[in-house]
Amino acid sequence: MSDIPTLTSGNITLRKIRESDIDDRFAIGCHHEFVHMCGGKSLPAPEYPERSYWEDWYRRQIDKEYSWIIDIGGKCVGTARFNPISLTDRSATYSIGIFDPNLHAKGVGTAVTKLLLKYGFETLHLHRIDLKVLEYNLRGIRCYEKCGFKKEGVLRDSAFIDGQFYSDILMSILEDEYACINKEVF
Repeated sequence: MSDIPTLTSGNITLRKIRESDIDDRFAIGCHHEFVHMCGGKSLPAPEYPERSYWEDWYRRQIDKEYSWIIDIGGKCVGTARFNPISLTDRSATYSIGIFDPNLHAKGVGTAVTKLLLKYGFETLHLHRIDLKVLEYNLRGIRCYEKCGFKKEGVLRDSAFIDGQFYSDILMSILEDEYACINKEVF
């Protein structure tokens, strides 16, 4: 795993994964809102897979570079990462997931996104950060726009979810755009 820094904003800490995060994920379980926004099938009710499922999740996460746990109050509530990252091209793809539905629409995603844009542009000296978001994830789109991302394209009918096609919206922010809004937004 890369030697990523711990980043903080208010009560939010972005940090490396640790073994105790398995129990936090187990306690939160899988909820419709998170799964559906990531392109998964609809869940009629929350699901709580066995602890071994989350142990496997932990093993898959531990070696991911530029990957952070979103920690609030000492608990794992989500993840955020740049993947892949190319220091040669000075670009990265950003993704975020907030597992706990009680934290949706509370500004957590915006705070995390701002922290990682600052790290990406000011520390890694990236030129471009992009992302892909499902067209129905309106809350996510608003968050990204608030942080300075611009819509740059659509992958039409690129995701087949619950028997229906949906499009992905491509968004990005460039270093000069970040620099211009840095004084106002960050």
